[in-house]
Amino acid sequence: MVSEQTAIIGLGLIGSSLGLALRRRSPGTTVVGYDIDTAITRQAERTGAITHAVGSIQEACRGSDTVILAPPVNAILALLRQLAPHLEPDTVVTDTGGTKAEIVTMAEAAFGESSSVAFVGGHPLAGRLRSGVSQPDTELFEGSIYCLTPTPLTPAWGVERAADLIETIGAQPYFVSATEHDALLAAVSHLPYFSAVALVRALTAQSGWSEMGSLAAGGFRTASSLVDGSPAVWADVAATNSGPLRTQLDQLIATLTELRELISSGDGRLTDVLNEAHTARRAWMESRGETQPSDPSPEAPRRFPFFRR
Repeated sequence: MVSEQTAIIGLGLIGSSLGLALRRRSPGTTVVGYDIDTAITRQAERTGAITHAVGSIQEACRGSDTVILAPPVNAILALLRQLAPHLEPDTVVTDTGGTKAEIVTMAEAAFGESSSVAFVGGHPLAGRLRSGVSQPDTELFEGSIYCLTPTPLTPAWGVERAADLIETIGAQPYFVSATEHDALLAAVSHLPYFSAVALVRALTAQSGWSEMGSLAAGGFRTASSLVDGSPAVWADVAATNSGPLRTQLDQLIATLTELRELISSGDGRLTDVLNEAHTARRAWMESRGETQPSDPSPEAPRRFPFFRR
């Protein structure tokens, strides 16, 4: 089913790119946009990411059969508390938050078992290191994995319409529970960011950083590049996925401790450990048909057994 009117609340890179993709691939859909920052809203209008802007959440919901929440996670949680009175019947509500368990729990509390509103949590595994709306991209989601986290309470019609939306923008729906999503992403998305933060802090806090920095080149640039992500977004991720993230940090600390001991003792097994890591990464890259580094994502799209296309 093609949406007649889609509202996008939050017009940063992801929200604006969604708007561009929808307007290009579904030209019959009206895309209305709202952002608390009026300058961002105006820029989204200039780039053509939205058909027109509105001045409030209430206006965004009026007449919309699909509502996409695309600000940071904590803002999504706040919006879910406000939306219910303003939604039209038979509306699909989805989001783009990087963690899912708290959002899904909040949505179920906000909408209850309403048969007229379907919430389907979402998370596009596509994006860039830098935040902002300055370079929205119509093709940002092309060929990417887009997680959807319906629950047994989610109406089947809502699941189908959310999947249609994802396929319309060129992405592949990947169905996963909210808790499994958060556990997987803690490993392959959240841990790499916080590892990069630790690296930058460990080096820049040293008295010799000035000299180090003059010699830092591709290796440091590549390893530290994730730190360019929005600190506010990543603080929200940590706050809403602290358990799985702590588990992954503990695993990393244990591995670093093992490496330190091998280096300290001059143990010849260090070469074996390095070779194992080298081989494992190459195997992962080959399994994806890739030869260049890219952001990790779960293995292959899957659908709930109860949902048939």
